[in-house]
Amino acid sequence: MKELKVSNFSLKDTIECGQTFCWVSEGEGYVNADIGQAVYVEQKGNTLYWESSGSGISLSHLFRLKDPLLDIQREIQKDRFMKNCISFAPGLRIINDPIFPCLVSFLCATWKNIPAIKTLVQRIRESCGPTYDLRGKRFYGMPIPEQLCEVNVKDLKGLGLAWRAEFIKQSIDAIVAGDIDLEGLRSLSYEEAHTELKSLHGVGDKVADCVCLFGVGHLEAFPIDVWIEKVIQKHYGIFTEAGKSYRKKSIAAREYFGKYAGYAQEYLYYYSRSTFKS
Repeated sequence: MKELKVSNFSLKDTIECGQTFCWVSEGEGYVNADIGQAVYVEQKGNTLYWESSGSGISLSHLFRLKDPLLDIQREIQKDRFMKNCISFAPGLRIINDPIFPCLVSFLCATWKNIPAIKTLVQRIRESCGPTYDLRGKRFYGMPIPEQLCEVNVKDLKGLGLAWRAEFIKQSIDAIVAGDIDLEGLRSLSYEEAHTELKSLHGVGDKVADCVCLFGVGHLEAFPIDVWIEKVIQKHYGIFTEAGKSYRKKSIAAREYFGKYAGYAQEYLYYYSRSTFKS
């Protein structure tokens, strides 16, 4: 296998913190087959060991290894609670997933827990996605929009997507029709990209923020789900002083944490879920 030395990086925390459904557990590491090929990565100490079914893979790109993580952590460490969150997973980095698989994953995520989301996404892959052989196994990737467009709502519901099937189908049809250019979102500002994504059926503020952060790369995006809402209510009441709407809390969070608010969100999210006691 190929080797890559890394610093200030935890593969496990980055993949298992809940921000990605493109990477799945495999053996001692993880596999991603949603990038036009399959890539396997495992970590031992400060070394990543990896191999892929194709070429042109950049782990530095996929895991944002060039982000100035220590500087980012210093910038967002505005309070003691955030300090605890960062200390819990100091090697966590924001993922850099392909936009379409990221979008489909978070459309599947509405009112579902992480294991259920993984199951739904995997069913979509296996229904019509490409296959790649790696390490003696066959892996299924996310179909491109033109492939998934051929699947009707009934068949999507048959995968267990229920009412989500309508959202996914209409969003895919709009993408294939050219109503929105997913890759073009990278050239837009955060606000512009967020607005464009919300033009898709079933994409609300939270899904748009997840895609902006984990797919498009707008690090100021601050997705607010049930867990983050609990954190806000308990530790960041200041976010609701200007109003209780999603948008107003999101603006307040971005003003408080700054241009790396997305990193702050993921540290908050991972820490709150991992340390929750019922």
